[in-house]
Amino acid sequence: MSIKKPSRRDILATSVAASATVILRGETVSAADGKKTFTILHTNDVHSNFVGMSPEADYTPFSLNDDKTRGGLARIATLIVARKAAREAQGPVLVLDDGDYSNGTAFGAATRETGSELQLLYRMGFDATTFGNHEFDFGPDGLGTSIGVAAKAGRTPPIIVSNIDLSKDDPTLLDLQRLTKEHVIRRRLVIERGGLRFGIFGLLGKEAAIYTSSGAASFSDPIDAAREMVTILRETEKVDVVICLSHGGLQVGKDGRITEGEDVDLAKAVPGIDIVISGHSHTEVHEAIIVNGHTPVVQTGKYGENLGELVMTLDGGKLTVESYRLIPIDDTIAGDQAIADEINKLKKTVTEVVFAPRGYSIEQPLAVTPQDLPNTFTDIAAGTILANLVTDAFRKATMADIALNANGAMRAGLTPGKSGIVNVYDVFAVAPLGAGVVDLTAGSALVTAYLTGQEVKNILEFLLIDNPVHPGETFPRTSGMRFRYDPSRPRFDVVTAIELGDFDRGYNAIDITGEVTRLYSLTCSLYVGKILVAIPNFTKGKLFLVPKNKEGRPLQSKVEALEDPRHGTPDLLPPPGTLDHSSIATATGNGPVREIKEWQSVMDYLRALPVKNGSELPIIPVDERATEVRAIKLV
Repeated sequence: MSIKKPSRRDILATSVAASATVILRGETVSAADGKKTFTILHTNDVHSNFVGMSPEADYTPFSLNDDKTRGGLARIATLIVARKAAREAQGPVLVLDDGDYSNGTAFGAATRETGSELQLLYRMGFDATTFGNHEFDFGPDGLGTSIGVAAKAGRTPPIIVSNIDLSKDDPTLLDLQRLTKEHVIRRRLVIERGGLRFGIFGLLGKEAAIYTSSGAASFSDPIDAAREMVTILRETEKVDVVICLSHGGLQVGKDGRITEGEDVDLAKAVPGIDIVISGHSHTEVHEAIIVNGHTPVVQTGKYGENLGELVMTLDGGKLTVESYRLIPIDDTIAGDQAIADEINKLKKTVTEVVFAPRGYSIEQPLAVTPQDLPNTFTDIAAGTILANLVTDAFRKATMADIALNANGAMRAGLTPGKSGIVNVYDVFAVAPLGAGVVDLTAGSALVTAYLTGQEVKNILEFLLIDNPVHPGETFPRTSGMRFRYDPSRPRFDVVTAIELGDFDRGYNAIDITGEVTRLYSLTCSLYVGKILVAIPNFTKGKLFLVPKNKEGRPLQSKVEALEDPRHGTPDLLPPPGTLDHSSIATATGNGPVREIKEWQSVMDYLRALPVKNGSELPIIPVDERATEVRAIKLV
């Protein structure tokens, strides 16, 4: 499909006049010859990116054409108003979000205290959203708390999720169960607008569910749930259009085109779905994927960098895609002042809740980066400096033999922008995932386990299996260790050598055959550790891994986990309010013993770098040590 690119004048022509427009619901729009047109504006995987980044200090939503940042909710708010004003003359407009609206920046770190993501979506005029896997990063109770704050303020769009099961008798589900009874969370939604009835339902995909810290909540098969919803919406609700918000994902096919993935499979399996708004895979779809000859599947990418605009016509029961495009959210779009003011007020709360207890503030300058440090998953070489920086910080914080991370756990890169300065907000976005063990504020604790050389190899083997939905995201990054691998070798046996050491001291090979039982300490984030500890289950026993204490005794129970070092896992966590001194990295300082957060280790590492050439801030090194290749691919 060839889509004419809109000019900025087309996009923004009516933004000023429309800024005071009241959104009318239920209005009637006549359509010539029975044909009706409607528009869907949509986002996905915003991940609490309230402001444009790269870096945060450059973001200037009220000064146009002077920065290169992408995204920002104030800009998106302006664009939504402008596009609604431009499209409503042709027919009704829906504004939808496809989940993972939270967790990913410093604002998401305080989501339980503020419920700010949902409140801002409501203020921006979104008609509905759904759950992504990262909504559960603080567990189902944390999610319930966050939604509850927004619901109490009366500022949350309907949350539509059709395949979640909240029926277990578990205290962590109480808030979500209450919010369901209050219809804040719903299985389906019907919107009657412009003479059309729209039926909306939401799904969490199978692959996304694997990475969901949902606890006692569970998810049914999305295809089965979709078939049920289509039947209800068609036969009971008598809707004209069925829209699915599916957080399942897309992937690039063998031909290099984006034509595959869970959300495409869903549309194929359930032809009664008219439109699939996709998410999860952070895929920019510039041309609607048409499934079964009639169902468009669309997605905008990530972090609010684009707004999707899908224009459809309904004529005699036949739906047709008139146009589809991604509108870039950049510095050509002026921000909405009310949204920007609300975001600025949140910064104080974020500092108080997340950073102040560890001696930081949200916009505090930390270091100077002389060049881009990207986290480009598909370009391993380009992401090396950032990966080495992060894993070196882990190892320095815990003094473990090995530090390990996965590409996908680094959620953003560092960019010099105009000044070269990166601040706390920028660095937190690199490592924002998860929560702690004792300190339940945002950010994974660093956890340490003792493993044999063969078990370390098994971890690498697992992480080297590329996920086509997230290519490059599981690639292993290390400190204190380098390894060699040959992708042409059989599955689960691509790692040919592991060496311990570093750039300055050199490296020495260790046994990876299992003949030597010597143990090595390995540090990673709790978020990654939960995945690693499940490797035997994921591989159906083909790769083994047993977290041990320093003496080599396998951990068998929660009681034992309180006394001994081990990986973080839902089955081996101490009760809330207790402290397992030996299983988590901790720092004492002048106060009580605390966990070392993943993000904290990186900030502490940056602040400890040498200050040179009269600069007031340390400069991030980009020399041969910083660019050291620790994953050596054999041709």
